[in-house]
Amino acid sequence: MKIQKIIRKLSDCYLSLPEEAMQTKEISEFTILRLSSVFQADTAYIGKLSDLPKDFPTDTPLFCIQDCDALVDSYTCLTLLPNKLDLLDLSAKISSILENRLIEHMHTLISALYSNKGLQYLTNEASRIFGNPVIIVDAGYKLLAMCQAPIPSRPDIEQQRNLGYILDSNIESMKKSNLYELTRMALIPYYSRDPETNDCWITAFVYVHGIEFAQVSVMELDRKFTDIDFELVQFLCELVSVELQKNDFYNCNPGMMHSFLLSELLTGELNDANVIAMRLAHLEWTLTPYLRVLTLTDLKNGFFDGKVQLVAQHMIQLLPDSRWIVYQGRIVFLISLVDSSCKIIAEDKRILEFLQVNGLTASLSDCFSHLTFLRKYYKQCLTAIEIGFQINSNKPVYMYEDYLCEHIGKIISEQNDLADFCHPVIQKLIAYDNAHKTSLLSTLEAYLQYVDTPNIAAKTLFIHRNTLFYRINRIRELFEIDLSDGDIRLKLQLTLHFLKLKTQRDDPKDQSIEG
Repeated sequence: MKIQKIIRKLSDCYLSLPEEAMQTKEISEFTILRLSSVFQADTAYIGKLSDLPKDFPTDTPLFCIQDCDALVDSYTCLTLLPNKLDLLDLSAKISSILENRLIEHMHTLISALYSNKGLQYLTNEASRIFGNPVIIVDAGYKLLAMCQAPIPSRPDIEQQRNLGYILDSNIESMKKSNLYELTRMALIPYYSRDPETNDCWITAFVYVHGIEFAQVSVMELDRKFTDIDFELVQFLCELVSVELQKNDFYNCNPGMMHSFLLSELLTGELNDANVIAMRLAHLEWTLTPYLRVLTLTDLKNGFFDGKVQLVAQHMIQLLPDSRWIVYQGRIVFLISLVDSSCKIIAEDKRILEFLQVNGLTASLSDCFSHLTFLRKYYKQCLTAIEIGFQINSNKPVYMYEDYLCEHIGKIISEQNDLADFCHPVIQKLIAYDNAHKTSLLSTLEAYLQYVDTPNIAAKTLFIHRNTLFYRINRIRELFEIDLSDGDIRLKLQLTLHFLKLKTQRDDPKDQSIEG
């Protein structure tokens, strides 16, 4: 990052600027000035003017708190700040600025991908960002793209540029050093030093549909590597994969930048609220406080690229303020709503008909307000479809709020016997119904569901209201239970939910909840 950019972002501080020519100097790291410091040309230092050593290089970037009146005219790359500024506070400010480089570089690379100018243009932009040569070859050692700037110190690489293929001698050298095997074992961009040339490289693979398709290599030539470089190499590999595929996902998905954000949120790689807010600002994406996750799954046939596009495009028309991504074999939508109601999904006939006609199954999370929780609410969708499908395999939409109690029971059952948490009256009701061919259990369930609206309860049972009251009074008498007690009603309802979960795990015909 250029010194002038850091200075601009420190505009809330009183600054005395270095020479204009030095403001364009690039730095990749910063550190606090110490007596033992070994000065690096691409590193900025932070310290107090009184601690400035006599041997400090005059062309090395220095952000200095002016705590004395020493003369500094000889230092061409010195930025003076007021004495009232705390050294640690200044360090935190610059650290935050430099950390934001990763996001800025990622957006630059995504813009290069979006320009549709091809792999070479993407490689040129990557080389400029890294400040080092970037080379991309396929699995057959064919040169796919390479930085435009020549590499005089490596005539063999320049020869490869003309041939379009990696030289046999270089292939043998990579095999001899087990470069590819070590890169595969690392699972992340791999740093190595060529024993023959003493050059250092970052190497990583590009995968297309899980197949090792190409290799990205960055040479440490003009600038030393930093931690950010490794993350950028990994990100570049993902973009190269998209560029190489050139399928409908690339051509038709205008939300590519949103997709990368959703991917990082779903995997848990991104959970910093400040960084998320900054990414949203870059994307000019305004969200309401009423967010939900919606997943679509084809349980029978699975998805393929063409079908994904058709399904996603249709759903975007029905849910215009949403973004989507394919994740773990599902189409995952982040929906931004005007209120906390789920009626837009659960009661929209167009959505329900579309799902049923196309054999799709949806699951819907609870409402949430911050993207930092996206991964948690995505897991709600997985739970809803897992439990919901066990209980009723014919529903087009499974809403997590409908299966919260079953989820509680599922968690309890992993460590305990679920029967220990059930109300004993339910077991007695089941036995009574079996012995007398009655339906008191279903009557109690409807009554508890609509305790304040008995007319609706009776309607769901297809019985008269008086019949409902007769059966409820019968339950009170037979089992000596006080249904006016809210705690008792809660325990009975939880037991009924647990019963659904347990009977599905055991024998669907057996309603026993005994351990």
